[in-house]
Amino acid sequence: MDPQAFIRLSIGSLGLRIPGPALKSSKAGIHAFSAPCSCEIRLRGFPVQTTPIPLVSSSEVTPDIHSIATSFYLEESDLKALLTPGCFYNHHAYLEITVFMGRKGTHFGVGVKRQQIGTFKLAVGPEWGEGKPVILFNGWIGIGKNKHENGKPGAELHLRVQLDPDPRYVFQFEAVTM
Repeated sequence: MDPQAFIRLSIGSLGLRIPGPALKSSKAGIHAFSAPCSCEIRLRGFPVQTTPIPLVSSSEVTPDIHSIATSFYLEESDLKALLTPGCFYNHHAYLEITVFMGRKGTHFGVGVKRQQIGTFKLAVGPEWGEGKPVILFNGWIGIGKNKHENGKPGAELHLRVQLDPDPRYVFQFEAVTM
């Protein structure tokens, strides 16, 4: 029985705040309360994860810090792959969260479009492999094209990105790993 270091990357405490002027400038009169919001969470080498984002109407309200929308479990080899620059993709790996308004899918054979609100990127750094609990980001951040346009804030995303060590034990019986 050998211990192996795993790291759990948790993305949670999601919330989206869209001010009134940003809603009026949206295409086709889409309103925040009539169209669901979701996000696609990408990390190089892992499947894309999609999760809904609740809308937050008041600036005083923050989403529950204990809610976790999605997690990635990283082995040591995954971390090495993320930190190694590649020739066919960006030199730096990112955790990328793209926020959409509207539903994805089709209705009677006609594609339903989603409007991209914005993207949040967090670079993968050497602190990811230290094996210590770290909060990489916690709070509100402006996203999208309307970031503080005309002095007024655009759409804002609230999230908490956290790394936690997740030690596991690997059992080996007669050269078979379990």
